[in-house]
Amino acid sequence: MKILVVSHEFPPIGGGGANACYFLTKGMAERENDISVITANYNNLPNHEKKNGVDIYRVNSKRANKEHCSFKEMLDYLRKALPLAKKMQKKEHYDVCWVFFGIPSGPIGYVLKKKYKLPYIIRFGGGDVPGFQERFTKVYKLIGPAIKAIWRKADALVANSAGLRKMALDYYSKKDFDIIYNGVDTDFFCPLEKENTAECRILFASRLIERKGLQYIIPKLKQIAENTDKKIKLVVVGDGPYREKLEILTKNNGVEDMVEFEGQKSRDEIVSYYQHADIFILPSSKEGMPNVVLEAMACGLPVVMTPCQGAGELIEGNGFVVEKEHFDSKMTELINNYELRERMGKESRNRAVKKFSWNIAVDSYTKILEKIKG
Repeated sequence: MKILVVSHEFPPIGGGGANACYFLTKGMAERENDISVITANYNNLPNHEKKNGVDIYRVNSKRANKEHCSFKEMLDYLRKALPLAKKMQKKEHYDVCWVFFGIPSGPIGYVLKKKYKLPYIIRFGGGDVPGFQERFTKVYKLIGPAIKAIWRKADALVANSAGLRKMALDYYSKKDFDIIYNGVDTDFFCPLEKENTAECRILFASRLIERKGLQYIIPKLKQIAENTDKKIKLVVVGDGPYREKLEILTKNNGVEDMVEFEGQKSRDEIVSYYQHADIFILPSSKEGMPNVVLEAMACGLPVVMTPCQGAGELIEGNGFVVEKEHFDSKMTELINNYELRERMGKESRNRAVKKFSWNIAVDSYTKILEKIKG
């Protein structure tokens, strides 16, 4: 198949959605498909290069940050990517357009279908579903009719978790959504042998924004420490606009000696943090299918997370799914029970390998793309 992929984020820029785009396109190229990706440039990356058999084309849109993108920057990407997509379709005659994120890339799939009868599939990641991000509430209300038109004309709609599918159907129920889970590179993200030491390292890895919920955990660290003989260390990997408030909260609660803010880390750097942690936590209010949990699972960590999107698929005997108000009791239980941590950690690794490989995801997308291709 000749596949045109449209995604405003592709490594080295972006987060979990970009990571998914990278591994899915890589997997499709390994199956001898012809893959072209139109994405955004950042910090003078090459305008065109080929990696892992994937042709990557970058438009010079106004992107200021590596990890996140404003709505204005998304629109600038859309404005510049659409002419390139038309030009490439005229020349290459693709079989299908694979859209990553309904916003901002969805309109490109819509236009290509209307003008060239090119079928398109939308892969949703979370923030592109109305209701997921409060900062876009007014914008989504304004462009709501256009969003529904783009979804309606799509040949397939795919969510990465049952929870995200439900959120999407709550917004637009006239078409069904397939579910294809995210995957994880279980060769790269793998566990190390650990001993039961006097310190328990709790890892949080994500962008530092209010929605991720870390502000509910920091004030409870003293209480957790009082209920265990272990030395507690909360390691925070990531950066974002909420970091300063979290650092102030840490100081005001007198737990500076228990919290380490490590900042943003590359993929190569972060694996060591997973491997040297004992517990992974994600007190988030909304997710799609959190890649950080998959990476923690692949590294053999027990997980405590909220019942956000993805939790139902990810956690089964390898951790706890509880509201953030009850994180302290479950964290304390794991801290005090080494055997439980070991057992749940092994189950995390087992589930990551058997259920969440990228090969499974690529196989699932291949079936849909073959079905809808022109």
